[in-house]
Amino acid sequence: MYTLGIDLGGTKTALGLVSNQGNLIRETRFPTTKKGFDTYSRELVSAIWDFLGQETVSAIGVGCAGQIELKTGTIFHSPNLGWVNAPLGQILRQAFAGIPVSIDNDVRASTLGEYLFGNHKRPNSFVNIFLGTGIGSGIILNQRFLRGASNSAGEIGHTTLNMHGPKAPSQNHGVYEYYASGTALTRLGQEWFQKASSNHPLKQKFSVKDFREVTGPMIGELALDGNQEAIRIIRQIGVNAGAGIVNVINLLNPEVITYGGGLTDLGDFLIRPMLQTIAERAIPTALKAVTIKKAALGNQAPLVGAAHLYRIDSQGNIHG
Repeated sequence: MYTLGIDLGGTKTALGLVSNQGNLIRETRFPTTKKGFDTYSRELVSAIWDFLGQETVSAIGVGCAGQIELKTGTIFHSPNLGWVNAPLGQILRQAFAGIPVSIDNDVRASTLGEYLFGNHKRPNSFVNIFLGTGIGSGIILNQRFLRGASNSAGEIGHTTLNMHGPKAPSQNHGVYEYYASGTALTRLGQEWFQKASSNHPLKQKFSVKDFREVTGPMIGELALDGNQEAIRIIRQIGVNAGAGIVNVINLLNPEVITYGGGLTDLGDFLIRPMLQTIAERAIPTALKAVTIKKAALGNQAPLVGAAHLYRIDSQGNIHG
């Protein structure tokens, strides 16, 4: 019997049927409505029934960006979705009575997928870092998720790189994701567009007329074309990304670190300076002990991991 994984994102929702061995059997996607939680929850339940058809699943798991109350499955706050105290767990348990339902942070779901199925063996200390629009991480120590007192452990994106930097919604200043995320890449690209002359390469290649039209992927394409300023911007993001990972290495001394997320699609422009910064700054003994590699499951990790969230007990222990 399979399990159902749900990757609940700000723009799309993916449903996946997953085997006990972590194989994604089939999947479907639909847009995540902006009409509020009540409308979305009805659409989700309907989509699940349509997707499953006559298929019976042994568990349902949801990975969602935001702060989650694990016992009830209530989404306390999801900035990407604009939800506060959304009772997703209650609704799914009512709609699919008798089927265990687990809801957790999306990066934690991805981390579980990578831990269970992306490694040849399960490391004793494992950190999975997601470099996307924002930055998040999941931490597993001795087959147990590190969750913290309020299920907030792993919010690496809100640790400090510059204590005098701008204030973030988390109340901290100069946070990691301000300097090393997809949002940071977009911001630097927009600043470049505003400062440059009228014959800017973004105007020539993409017909950009206003700085607010500039996106991170545009900067990536210019870098592939050999534009030196675009390359410099991405390298700076890579250096900043590496500085944040150094903090993880020096604090936790992990055995394995994996990195993934859309920002890593920039390839060597980003990864080389990131790894170089890590090599230059991490404690040598900790650096020697850690394996740093790209996450193996890619875009499948949130679905595969979410489908196996039932394997984590209330204490964070991973079973099976």
